[in-house]
Amino acid sequence: MKVLAFDVKSSVAHFRRPDTTATQLTYPFIPPTAAKGLVGAILGIEDFTTTDKVGIELRSSVRLVSQQLSLLHNGGSSFNRPTTIQLLVEPAYRIYYAGEQFFNELEIALKEKQFVYTTYLGSAFAITTPVYAGTWELNEVLDTGKTYSARSVIPVSAIKELVPKDGHYYQRASGFMKRYEGHRTFSQSIDFIFEKSGKKMFMKPKLNQEEYQLVEIEGDLVCLV
Repeated sequence: MKVLAFDVKSSVAHFRRPDTTATQLTYPFIPPTAAKGLVGAILGIEDFTTTDKVGIELRSSVRLVSQQLSLLHNGGSSFNRPTTIQLLVEPAYRIYYAGEQFFNELEIALKEKQFVYTTYLGSAFAITTPVYAGTWELNEVLDTGKTYSARSVIPVSAIKELVPKDGHYYQRASGFMKRYEGHRTFSQSIDFIFEKSGKKMFMKPKLNQEEYQLVEIEGDLVCLV
């Protein structure tokens, strides 16, 4: 099994939670559906859907600020509505990608730096440029009794036991959409555990290959969803 990775970062990002209205809150890191959307933009595929899987590694601390804006109506400047938007500050992620549908095309595009559409982190004001990080041959994780260091965010359902460490702060992030079905429709939701400063987590895993895939990269665990 092969997994590739690419890095993205920006000065700000905003991944709007669909359950917010007047105040536009953001998820604390890029959702799996947005990570796959980046792949669609790189390859130039509109309304991108795939059964390929992604893993998300935080490579910076999760920092949030709120900013008040006045949004102008499309019909003209006579109408404006003040709103508060929550932003992620200086986010950086490593996106892992595995599967058979678009793996080869994505690897070539990243290596040759040939991107069809502009890539951004959730909103058009958060432009980013993907940087190829590498490709690995992997084995799946099978030992549920071993304590692993996890470099990616991990679904709650994949954790048998969290192992606390000094200076590590584990948090839960809920309500992510898991699958994009096309035509702006989504199915399933997923909750994650992450380390807020971007450090590795330590855990004993559960195995459920129908919901996620656990693999090892350079001795660390990565979860693909």
